Amino acid sequence: MNHKSFNFVKCMAIALVLALVGVSSSFAQRSHSTGRDLPTASNPLGPTTASNGAGMMSMQLPLFLGGAFGLGSGAGVGDNGHGVGLCQIKPMLGVWLPGYAFLRLGYGFTSYEEKDDNDKKIEVENSNFSVELGSHLFSEFYVIGSYSRANALSENGDVSWNEWSLGIGSFWPVFSRTFLMFEIGHYWVREHYDPFVDKKVSGRRFQMNFGFVVFVY
Repeated sequence: MNHKSFNFVKCMAIALVLALVGVSSSFAQRSHSTGRDLPTASNPLGPTTASNGAGMMSMQLPLFLGGAFGLGSGAGVGDNGHGVGLCQIKPMLGVWLPGYAFLRLGYGFTSYEEKDDNDKKIEVENSNFSVELGSHLFSEFYVIGSYSRANALSENGDVSWNEWSLGIGSFWPVFSRTFLMFEIGHYWVREHYDPFVDKKVSGRRFQMNFGFVVFVY
């Protein structure tokens, strides 16, 4: 198996694990929610008053685990920023107060191809650690900003840089402690030296994120 095929299999395997976590959590929650109303959009954890009975666990800490897929176009996608495709697969965790605000930490990764000055295609392994802050505008809609420290590894050398983003998003409740989310944002790639093209570069990209969140206690 060549390097490119290995990276593709690795990404798909982790994507499958993320999907299975979300599905299994949702089914488990549904089995415990028989006879109760689905949660409201403004609070996917559902009501937490004592009148719900022993079956409903009250929220102790709004901690969550989740994952997302980023699709975009521009810097950091491939073919020197002119490609369209998968930007990252990102497992994440954090604290979310639905209807108010959230803090997320994530580690995104993917691989793509770049062209050097000789028009030779080079495989690049990209990863980034991100800190994301969001604030709800109303109900299930929110604005989100992030800072990321990105890294790219290839046979031509290694490089690191900073990224900032600003976007909007929304979520949809699924059973008592899981919801799906969709976000779209604008990302600014700060100037850095790129050994692939032997010059300083910077750029921007638009990115859509599709993911899920599972609350844990």
